[in-house]
Amino acid sequence: MEQRTISANGLQFACLADGPEDGPLALCLHGFPDTAHTWRYLLPELASAGYHAVAPYLRGYAPTELAPDGSYQVGALVRDANALHDALGADDRAVIVGHDWGALATYGAVAHRPDRWRKAVTAAVPPTASIGMSLFTYAQLRCSWYMFFFLSPTTPSSTRSGATGRPVTTGRGTWPA
Repeated sequence: MEQRTISANGLQFACLADGPEDGPLALCLHGFPDTAHTWRYLLPELASAGYHAVAPYLRGYAPTELAPDGSYQVGALVRDANALHDALGADDRAVIVGHDWGALATYGAVAHRPDRWRKAVTAAVPPTASIGMSLFTYAQLRCSWYMFFFLSPTTPSSTRSGATGRPVTTGRGTWPA
């Protein structure tokens, strides 16, 4: 496994990569607050199956560049995934794997460009259409509050970026614990 830099969608993405470059792409998108290292055990397995397995550090996660336009929404991640497909020279044999926030980007990438992806695999986040109003039940909000917290435009950027280096203290305790 090696770390490489790939230019896509106007950013320099740091990526972990393994496997033959002429194999079908297996693009693995991490969640929050994870990094590309989430996939450190899966990438060699995919490579041994003949895939060109690539796990980018998503925009905003070092060592990938910060987005010059400040866009970190799921739509930007969707565009990044499809741009990485192009930058890596992938074809219609490509598969995409996403966990947590990466799962949301996976759903969007496949919805916007289904011709690029042979298969999609997601973990931890069901398809958004199946969530419906259940996301807004008290039990689910207790588990998913952080998504709204970090998406809120009133959340200080120092908290979102981790610039303070201190954990976030909330009514439910300290995060990350």
